[in-house]
Amino acid sequence: MRALLVTIFTFLIVGCSSIGDFSRETYRKGFLSDDFLRDGVMGVLPLSGGEKTGHYLSTGREIFKKAISEIKPSMRPISLPLSATKEVWGEREFDALKETARFLLQTELQQVDLVEGVTYVRIKGRLWDVEQRDILWEGIGESRGHLFLFFPTVPASFETAMDVASRGLIRKFPTKE
Repeated sequence: MRALLVTIFTFLIVGCSSIGDFSRETYRKGFLSDDFLRDGVMGVLPLSGGEKTGHYLSTGREIFKKAISEIKPSMRPISLPLSATKEVWGEREFDALKETARFLLQTELQQVDLVEGVTYVRIKGRLWDVEQRDILWEGIGESRGHLFLFFPTVPASFETAMDVASRGLIRKFPTKE
């Protein structure tokens, strides 16, 4: 009985981590299959963001880069001026990137929130075909959760939520290693 009470008490004090991965694919060109990009040259642009997420970008870039290197090592980060990482591109920007890679993954940290004790992170990813100047794939990496579920509830750190969202987005990406 004493062991049971100690176990329950420890569980209530320590709690448990609950970080949900709600990542999903939102768009895919009809001809794009899981092995279509396997042999193509793949580049990853630096994570971009807006005013609301600017504070988190530096850390977010490092976490996303680490997740890419662990899950999809064939995708290589490309160093570009941060002004070049925006959602809408013009012909000149595509022309400048033709020598870098055939396909580019563009990511944007769209949201970082702490709502009702839950940390929420959302990343949008787009795969561009540089030669065709077209979007082939879009996905969302999304996570939310607590570090401790029981009183006192503690929201997950940005780093933990970012890692879950990054890995979720990368796993939805249509390639096979």
